[in-house]
Amino acid sequence: GFTLQGAFTFGKTITDADDSRDNANFLDASNRRLDRALAGFDVPRKLSIVGVWEIPFLKSRTGVPSRLFGGWQLSGFAILQKGTPLTVVNNAAWPRGDFNADGNGGDRPNAPAPGLKTHSFATSDFLRGIFRASDFPQPAPGMNGTLGRNTYRGPGYAQVDVSLSKRFRVTESVAAQVRLDAFNALNRVNLDSPAMDLNSNDFGRSTSALTPRAFQAGVRLEF
Repeated sequence: GFTLQGAFTFGKTITDADDSRDNANFLDASNRRLDRALAGFDVPRKLSIVGVWEIPFLKSRTGVPSRLFGGWQLSGFAILQKGTPLTVVNNAAWPRGDFNADGNGGDRPNAPAPGLKTHSFATSDFLRGIFRASDFPQPAPGMNGTLGRNTYRGPGYAQVDVSLSKRFRVTESVAAQVRLDAFNALNRVNLDSPAMDLNSNDFGRSTSALTPRAFQAGVRLEF
């Protein structure tokens, strides 16, 4: 009456571009190794768990209480994973951006000073801002920045969905299934990645979140 399955993924994905747009915007088209780094979709650790419990209470009894409260099924699904990589860029035009003056935007600045905090950020850090634009020095005119691609990592993701369901026999040929679902049941705040454009007023801050807790109820007839 109880089933539990889980999967843990440990991996690392390295590319020099994440999509066709990035292919056309290498930092230096003559030296693509400057863009070799973690892929933008890289997730180093991910845990997935799914469970189903056939609730035994009143399941084998007869009568109205058993028909109403017996035979329910509780199921759940959980995902916990690290955040995806982030790249600090400047999409402004020359001379505030396009530091190497090649006509392509999205250039990266120089690497910050060694003492800058670059990992283990809390939710409050992403809301306040994990970086300031002044943390990243501007390269000399006509030069490439020294900061790598996808150097930092965004907020992690964790969600638990729960479902409670029961199948009722209405007649010999008709059955009904009642289902109650809770998405993001723990109401965990999953922030979107922060703005990484140095030209943005929200640079370093997460300004939106993914789906909050939501409930859904439904009835399905089978005949």
